[in-house]
Amino acid sequence: MTAPNHALTGAVIGLAVANPLAAAGLAFLSHFMCDAIPHYDPPGPDGVARLSSRRFLYEFLVVGAVLCLGIVLLLAVARPQHWFTAALCAFLATSPDLFWIPRFIQARSKGTERPTRNWFLRLHAWVQWKTGEKLIWVEAVWFFVFGTLLIHSL
Repeated sequence: MTAPNHALTGAVIGLAVANPLAAAGLAFLSHFMCDAIPHYDPPGPDGVARLSSRRFLYEFLVVGAVLCLGIVLLLAVARPQHWFTAALCAFLATSPDLFWIPRFIQARSKGTERPTRNWFLRLHAWVQWKTGEKLIWVEAVWFFVFGTLLIHSL
């Protein structure tokens, strides 16, 4: 899933679960549950997203970061009950993707991607069993449903 969809899922969990510790744990785990659903990935060689591509940089990092920031700002401005927990859960639901940063930096600097030995990244990649450019509709439906849930929770 894209970062904004992870953030929306985490924010909804943060607003729906009364116990902040439980909400935080569920938000983190939601990342892997969301990634297990077939979802969009930008095109690259053999259908795999290239971390070194400009399209990846703009679609996933810039646009994703702006949308995630917008979600957190919406929570901060609307200030529903447990808004801080919801914002923290939005971050936690997105946070497993931060482990890809060293690989992204390597791909951008060297122009190549090497298989990783990191068990967490291998598990993370394994969970994402079906991705592709044609699955953008899954992301759009998820964004609409969880965006609607978030708006109704405010």
